[in-house]
Amino acid sequence: MQINESGITKEVEVLKVLKGVELPDISDIKREFEKQKHNVKPTEEDWAFIKSAITDLPADEKDKLINEAKKIFEGNSKLSKEEQEEILQTLGYYILKAQKEQVGVKWWSNVHYDMSRVAGEKLVYVSSAHVDTLGSYASWADQHRDQPPLPGLILNRHSWVIWDFPILGFDNYGPDSCEYFMDHARANFSDYDVSSAYVDIGKGLHYIEDLGCPFHTSAFFGQAHHTDYEEWISNNWNELKSATDVNVYYIIDDPSEDAKILAYISGSYLDDICYIMNNDPNWQQNSTLISITRELIGEAEKFTIGMIVYATKFESPDTVGSNSVPIYDFQTSYAYIDDVACSDSMIVWIDIGHTYIGDLECWLGWKDEPSSTYIEYKCWDRQGGSDDDIVGYIRILNFQNIHDWRLRVRDCAAGDEGEIREFSIYIG
Repeated sequence: MQINESGITKEVEVLKVLKGVELPDISDIKREFEKQKHNVKPTEEDWAFIKSAITDLPADEKDKLINEAKKIFEGNSKLSKEEQEEILQTLGYYILKAQKEQVGVKWWSNVHYDMSRVAGEKLVYVSSAHVDTLGSYASWADQHRDQPPLPGLILNRHSWVIWDFPILGFDNYGPDSCEYFMDHARANFSDYDVSSAYVDIGKGLHYIEDLGCPFHTSAFFGQAHHTDYEEWISNNWNELKSATDVNVYYIIDDPSEDAKILAYISGSYLDDICYIMNNDPNWQQNSTLISITRELIGEAEKFTIGMIVYATKFESPDTVGSNSVPIYDFQTSYAYIDDVACSDSMIVWIDIGHTYIGDLECWLGWKDEPSSTYIEYKCWDRQGGSDDDIVGYIRILNFQNIHDWRLRVRDCAAGDEGEIREFSIYIG
């Protein structure tokens, strides 16, 4: 069903809202990764790429720098830890400079644009205007690499390095940058600034999408192929885009920590991708590479959608976490959501468990802040029996200046029991 602020209601087809699922267990991936990563080092192709990126040193100094870096990776360097870090950071600067000159390392603008828009469209409550915003800001992080959101960053590489040595000032800020924008969006929603909130979400989605690319999980290993791989994806996006058509999303509780799960998933494929690109002259048509890439696009999309839900969902403190509101015989129970932003398009989620829902009457209420009186819509009137719970969405359209919501449940009979398990609103 759907309602608007005038109280006009109509029955509509059941909302096909994507289902949230728990994050995947990556303990096996981590165990396998720990076995692999100590045996994987930059390939000769990587060293050749790094050497070509050093454009301001004579050949003998290039060789000296590369040879010392190889010793570091082999564990044979006699330099101090600080000197080793300085060499790796120097090489990292050259890598980043070379990739920036190659139009920037990214999943290219059309990929980010579509992944962000698809994520918004999959969540049917996000308005078309805000879907446009997600697409418009999808490449902001690439276009403003010199404006990292967090202190300590010099140039934002949108990475979480799990393979080798992160470059100080460049690497390992991808998850935290994503969280920064998602939490900033929630703060803007709390200030009733929905437009700015969706700008922040649009900026932040770039980082989670990048972590779906395995080359954002290393600083050196495989970087010879980083640009080629992402350019191949961009050039073949019409064939690969269908991988974004997912039917679930991952439930995000901690954007930074949960983003690292995607980095482990994608990073576990980096060795396989590099092997194919190093050894198959027709790697662009390699069926295994195509299959891996489609899988990673799908996984990244599930995380992308989950980030939007994290930023836009506001749950009643009465039901958040392990909280619930008990429903007693012949009594009325309440759950409240106060001081929440409003938008032209929203949905309310109601989850009530009861041993006989035919005893229940339920009202969704709302009021503007100066008023103490709720306007109510009766959304349940003693239908059903003992086999079902009351679980579903209500679409809310064209509400203005409404920031306080209430779910009121009346148990009209004796002998059964239940609880309000969740009362949430999603701001679109």
